[in-house]
Amino acid sequence: MKNIALCLVVLLLISCSPKEKSKGFDKIPSTKKETAAVQTDSMVFVNNCSSNSFISSLEENTKVEDHAFILTIASKDGKMRKVDTLDVRPSLSHIEYCTEDYVVVGFACGGPCYSQVFIFTQEDRPNEQFTYSQRVYANPNIITHIENEEFEKLIVHNLKNGKELKVFLEDSDLLSYGHMDTLFMIKNKLVMEYTNVKDQLKKRVVNLESILK
Repeated sequence: MKNIALCLVVLLLISCSPKEKSKGFDKIPSTKKETAAVQTDSMVFVNNCSSNSFISSLEENTKVEDHAFILTIASKDGKMRKVDTLDVRPSLSHIEYCTEDYVVVGFACGGPCYSQVFIFTQEDRPNEQFTYSQRVYANPNIITHIENEEFEKLIVHNLKNGKELKVFLEDSDLLSYGHMDTLFMIKNKLVMEYTNVKDQLKKRVVNLESILK
């Protein structure tokens, strides 16, 4: 009887042991899957942009408010990949446009205010942000912007060297918020057209030689 009882105990232990191990093994993968599902569900694709050498994509982490946007810039040859976390306006940010040198993420900042963050394809160059910015047609390195909501003072900025030139537009319509109807360059001269306070279309030509060198 003792031998029979001992055999029953051994058989019982053998039959129970695999079940306990199986429960522990199943639990670990399910936890990992649940964690991955939460991370995947929180990231929402916003939009992307492609230049000759780079492709950029913007995603938003809907689980957080600050630093919620993740911008990824990757070279098409696979040699460079830059990931940047941006503290921009939740739910209102998207890639505006991109060039070989930078990606522009724009967002509303309250009322008529509109701001743009320039994320450069050079890994060691810090981001730059401009309010009421506008690009110059056919010259991606020259933009205009406004500071301190002084809409009659248009600032022309060279993204290549950081040099700036202020243009005073005393008769501009302040409700245009510094936005020019037309901005383009002919050689070293910036041609701008804007609407004045009398609702007339005005033209101004500015020599940019001092900020191009």
